Amino acid sequence: MESLIALVSVTSAAFMAGVLWVIQVVHYPLLGEVPVQSIIEVSRRHQNLIIRVVGPVMVIEAASSALAFLVVPSDALPIAFISFCFLVVAVSVTLFQAVPLHAKIGRGESELIPKLIKVNWIRTAAWSIRIPLGAVLVNQTLG
Repeated sequence: MESLIALVSVTSAAFMAGVLWVIQVVHYPLLGEVPVQSIIEVSRRHQNLIIRVVGPVMVIEAASSALAFLVVPSDALPIAFISFCFLVVAVSVTLFQAVPLHAKIGRGESELIPKLIKVNWIRTAAWSIRIPLGAVLVNQTLG
C-alpha cells in the first residue's frame, strides 16, 4: 500500500511539473503577447480552464503526500517530509502570489505578466524537484 501511495504522489507531482513547464515556457510568455484590450477575457478564461486541469490533481497530490506520512517506513520519512515541504512551497506560492497576480491581470493589469513569470519559476522548480524525491520515496517503499 505504501508503494502505491508513493507512486500516486510522484505521478501527480510529475503531472503538475509538466503542466507548470508548459505554462512557464509556452503559455505565460504568450499571455504577454495578448493585446491589452483582450487580456481581461483571456486571463479569466485561463483561470477558469486551468483549474479543471490542475485542481483534481492538486487534491490527489496533497492527499497522497499527507497520507505517505502515515504509511511509509520510518527510514523513508525524511524524504517524504522534504518532498512535502516542496509541495507546501508550490501551493503557498500558488495561493499567495500566483492567484492574486492572476486576479490583477484579470482586471487588466497586464504589466504584471513578467512578475507572474518570475513567481512561476518557484512553482515550476518546486514541483520539478518533487519528481526525483518521489522516485526515491517509491524506491524506499519497495525495499
